[in-house]
Amino acid sequence: MKKIILHPYEEEGRSRIAIRFEYDESIIEQIRKIPGRKWSPEEKIWHIEYSAEKLTALKDYLSSSDIYVDDSVFHFERENSFMPAGGVRRGQLLGTNNSGYLQSFVNWMETRRYSRRSIDTYSGLVTTFLLFYNDQSPSEITIEDITRFNHKFIIKKGYSISYQRQMVSALKLFFQQIQNKKIDINQLERPRKERKLPVVFSKEEVRRIISSIQNEKHRVMISLIYAAGLRVSELLNLKCTDIDGHRFVIHIHSAKGCKDRIVPLGTNLIDSLRAYFKRYRPKVYLFEGKEGSRYSASSCRMILKRALERNGISKRGSLHTLRHSYATHLLESGTDIRYIQKLLGHESSRTTEIYTHVSRR
Repeated sequence: MKKIILHPYEEEGRSRIAIRFEYDESIIEQIRKIPGRKWSPEEKIWHIEYSAEKLTALKDYLSSSDIYVDDSVFHFERENSFMPAGGVRRGQLLGTNNSGYLQSFVNWMETRRYSRRSIDTYSGLVTTFLLFYNDQSPSEITIEDITRFNHKFIIKKGYSISYQRQMVSALKLFFQQIQNKKIDINQLERPRKERKLPVVFSKEEVRRIISSIQNEKHRVMISLIYAAGLRVSELLNLKCTDIDGHRFVIHIHSAKGCKDRIVPLGTNLIDSLRAYFKRYRPKVYLFEGKEGSRYSASSCRMILKRALERNGISKRGSLHTLRHSYATHLLESGTDIRYIQKLLGHESSRTTEIYTHVSRR
């Protein structure tokens, strides 16, 4: 598979996104279609203006053509705030020694069949840490160095508890892999997890959202997320063969935690899926973008955003809010919480129990 690397770049003091790859005419042809792209003859790279939205759109656009896009030197928190890797200065790249450690870590995760999303997340977090100590070998880093990084970088800059917990998890895995004898892995403790209640749409709001979507493909996508309680990644990874119209179920493969699960579908949704399939004729993925590629997550989010705006719904809802709403509505209708746990694919019932705090029942 072809590979493109995205990393921070500066041009006359302005932040840009650099696009690096081995010479390939087909990739160059694609990049020339990107509005605002520039070519730097000195650096011999293509680059575009930086923004969090443009980085996401660029990755989605390039990934749609069977190209692996590595943007691990960037980090996005769940709140979509942006931080250049390391936070030291834009355009800074890992030294040769640290790059070797990082590549070894990525190879280690790949051989253990971590998901691509997990690999990107962990490698991005470790890159941030290594850039903070770019002149120091990871084998020489002590627990005191990690404590200093936590205070000076994460706490001082006001990053979230969820980001701090992710960072600790990534560093524990990284230092376990390189077997740094100066660090006792058990001394790396995560802060206590925040217990925020999920946002939930009412049944009437869900009905209005779905009925206001005129495009048949978009309407079926949003309906399926709600009616099966899917994560957006699960929706976009669905293949045509995963729908069993005779048994009225959907087979979700290798979801979070590399787990499969079966979720029942209602008669109306099966009928909608049959009509959709007859009209659009997807070949591999159930919902396909340009030239048979997977539909992009950013485009899917935009469908919901526009539906919320049309209906005047001011809740800070996301595609995941539809999954929360599915679980809450099941609980309110009397479904056993252990059954809801299985439908959602939760490892622990404690994760599912959060819906008891937002249910009216």
